[in-house]
Amino acid sequence: MNEPAEQFAFTTSDGVTLRYLQAGSGPTLLILHGWSQGAALFKYQLAGLSDRLRVIALDMRGHGLSDKPSYGYRVARLAKDLQELIEALRPNPLYLLGHSAGASVIWNYLEMFGDSLVSKFIFIDEPAALLADPGWSEKQCLDAGAIITPNGLYQFTNRLIGPGGELATRDILMSMVTPAMTSQQREELVAVNLQFPRALAARLFVDNVTRDWRDFIPRIEKPTLIIFGRASPHPVECQQWIHKQIRGSRLEIIEASEGEVTLCFWKRRTDLIGCCAIF
Repeated sequence: MNEPAEQFAFTTSDGVTLRYLQAGSGPTLLILHGWSQGAALFKYQLAGLSDRLRVIALDMRGHGLSDKPSYGYRVARLAKDLQELIEALRPNPLYLLGHSAGASVIWNYLEMFGDSLVSKFIFIDEPAALLADPGWSEKQCLDAGAIITPNGLYQFTNRLIGPGGELATRDILMSMVTPAMTSQQREELVAVNLQFPRALAARLFVDNVTRDWRDFIPRIEKPTLIIFGRASPHPVECQQWIHKQIRGSRLEIIEASEGEVTLCFWKRRTDLIGCCAIF
């Protein structure tokens, strides 16, 4: 029987209270949302998987219902927050799922703290390197997933922190969804994103976009599932590249007709994400 999610809190070593939703029992699936999003958007996974897993969806610092301090908006600090939560909970076995920038946080966690406490990984729609070097070939950009130029990066973040910040947020989110997403779902998505103050969101966006994980990803050795939405703004080549780098990994591509959004945490993706228990 599926259990309703309950909210819990955890305080980091630098005094920030993070909140997370939890439902179910069994092996732990710990979910990290993408940039500017939040745990509430994983309500279908919390409800749909709680009969077989202990599902935890974290609001990373600044996001959702977690504290919004003026400091710490770097992927490395979010990875440290993750490490402290894992140390506090000590789940065994532990599966880590990272959607978009959440995958980058996991990669940073693994680079700094190793994989001894984690059994399996799920990475959803995060390229190895988002920022395009003007000297790269077209193939290098496709393999890396480099869809943002240096000028484009700062044009977007300047919009984000200005009076048009909400519109900039809507624009980037709507580029990630399919027409099948209802207006109510779109408004829910925007509302959760706006819980993260735009100036803080801009700081984290710059930090995440300017990272390059191509040297680290081949070092991942635990069983890994890679999920990609075909309608994503990212090229499929970047997910195929990650799949090739992680020995024994599995790549699942969701066609636009299969799901309600390219943000692969929506309702119809419950069973696919549940593959983490068996892959």
